[in-house]
Amino acid sequence: MNLIIPKIEIERLSAREMDYYQELDNTPYGQTLALKITDKLLLNPTEMGGLYFSHRDYCGLGLFIKNGLFLLADVYDGWGANKTIASWSSAKEFADWLSKENDQSMSLYGESFNNQTITKLRLEWYLEENYDNSNTAYALYLESRRQR
Repeated sequence: MNLIIPKIEIERLSAREMDYYQELDNTPYGQTLALKITDKLLLNPTEMGGLYFSHRDYCGLGLFIKNGLFLLADVYDGWGANKTIASWSSAKEFADWLSKENDQSMSLYGESFNNQTITKLRLEWYLEENYDNSNTAYALYLESRRQR
């Protein structure tokens, strides 16, 4: 893993952020989910084939393949990877990293705490056959999950 932008240090979180951080799930995503995400990224190894939100302004963090590298990057205006946070040179290295991450640890990537970060829910949404990176599609996905 090539970490370009260091993770936010827990000690730098405000009391309110720390309370929220403690409430986030710290169960590792696991190898099965990580391999499914890796495989789907490999099906369309382009920025537009990644997992990201697409709306105006700051869109949070996304996962991509660009120039043969797996990337965790921030996204602006829904246009793929903007500023790379971390990169991996192989699918195995990327999947191993992702399998050990969780919602709590992912909240510390990027330049601000827990701002549209990668979550287990977003990873599961990405695996849906009808995945669409628009906010409306994500809202509909969340609603469908509530109804299950």
